[in-house]
Amino acid sequence: MSSYVEGRAVTWLSLVLNVALGVLKVLVGWVGNSRALVADGLHSLTDLASDVAVLVGMSVASRPPDANHPYGHHKVASLATLAIAGSLLVFAGLLILDGLRGLQAGDARVPDLLTLVVATLSIGVKEFLFWRTRRIAEAAGSRLLLANAWHHRTDSASSLVAAAGIGAALLLGPDWAFLDAVASIVLAGWLALEGFRLLRGAVDDLVDSAPEQALVDDLREHILPVDGAVAYHDFRARRIGDRVEADFHLLVEPTLTIEEGHLIAHRVKEAILARHPEVLSLLIHVEPALPEHHKNRGVADGSLDAGGPLP
Repeated sequence: MSSYVEGRAVTWLSLVLNVALGVLKVLVGWVGNSRALVADGLHSLTDLASDVAVLVGMSVASRPPDANHPYGHHKVASLATLAIAGSLLVFAGLLILDGLRGLQAGDARVPDLLTLVVATLSIGVKEFLFWRTRRIAEAAGSRLLLANAWHHRTDSASSLVAAAGIGAALLLGPDWAFLDAVASIVLAGWLALEGFRLLRGAVDDLVDSAPEQALVDDLREHILPVDGAVAYHDFRARRIGDRVEADFHLLVEPTLTIEEGHLIAHRVKEAILARHPEVLSLLIHVEPALPEHHKNRGVADGSLDAGGPLP
């Protein structure tokens, strides 16, 4: 089974389980007097938005280029991640308001034991989804799937916080029932931080930010070891959704024919793509290794491009 098919399958499984868990937690929390479990149930239901965003993002991003989108549709994955981040931030704000209302009202109702059982069940289900989705995301190199995996982890954490608040209220009695509302506020802070992290990553992709420096450095390391590659400059790379695009100028001996220079560039391209399947597009401009073409010009960190001595 391909990583793409596995990704769709685990996302559909997540969608079904989020519906079941969300409805169960909201109903049991409502009947069992647990504000934290109701909030946790609403969180599971908002996860539907992220699951749908992932499914749409994966489907559209995999389409080939067309006349209106000659560079493909991969940025749709970044838009989907942006939607996930937005849903997390909105939900976090609502949770904070609801928890503060609960504290202000001084609600002293102790949750039922069943609410603790359901919260604990939710932790197990969401941890299963986290580890499975994360494994598939890493195999596919999909940041969109990885974002959804961490969304499962935040849901697992929210259930853990809800269970802690419910358990404390059950153990300590009515005087400590406010811990249920405190749990929902703590949960909101966690979700807000996660939402901002995802938001920043999605925005970076949409404005063509360079990938992490470690990846840039590794891409560059596979250029000069190729026979015939004298030097290079103007190396650039950017994120395109889950993938990377890069381009640079490659210097070869000026006495070579166009065909020989093209062959060296082809070998450089093969060397990079063999080690980095996440690279979607690699454009190499071949130049003669003459003084006017031998330049120390930039990458993301401003360091100088590597190269051999001028002929």
